[in-house]
Amino acid sequence: MEKKNRILVKTNNMRSHSTKIISNGLFILLSLSIILFSYFKCIEKELLLPILGSFVTFYIGVLKQISDEDNLFKNLFEAFNNRYDNKLNDLFNELKINTTKILTEDEIKLIIDYFNLSSEEYLWYAKGRIPKDVWIAWKSGILENLQIPQVKEIYENETKTKRRELSYYGLVKELKKQI
Repeated sequence: MEKKNRILVKTNNMRSHSTKIISNGLFILLSLSIILFSYFKCIEKELLLPILGSFVTFYIGVLKQISDEDNLFKNLFEAFNNRYDNKLNDLFNELKINTTKILTEDEIKLIIDYFNLSSEEYLWYAKGRIPKDVWIAWKSGILENLQIPQVKEIYENETKTKRRELSYYGLVKELKKQI
């Protein structure tokens, strides 16, 4: 869990930082251009303040959008991590050691819930709400878990028809590239 949180912080910082640099640079460039146009009488002085006000409003809107996107990612990230709880993690760790364990009905349902969680993560990645580096880390974990014989068997059963495959929002197609 700690590693996932470090990925969250690193990704949010990198994305926010680069977007803020671009928006700050653009804001400064446009503001200076307007002031220079006004100075060289290409823009009437009466229009200077309304134009600058429009740029300030637009700039604040861009910063608000960045903040909203970061908050959405943070909320999705936390929700997904909360759903991937210790019970599921403990089951996967046990199955890695005991590859002949017969699963209970509840354990099978838990693994199917994991597939649903993974497909929701992929859906949000495909919509551009989950950064690529986070998705790569999650996909790596999914592929590793699919190496567990019991998990692989359930996965193959869950995705054996096209209709069932489609219920996972494109995740199966994405994973087939790696399997």
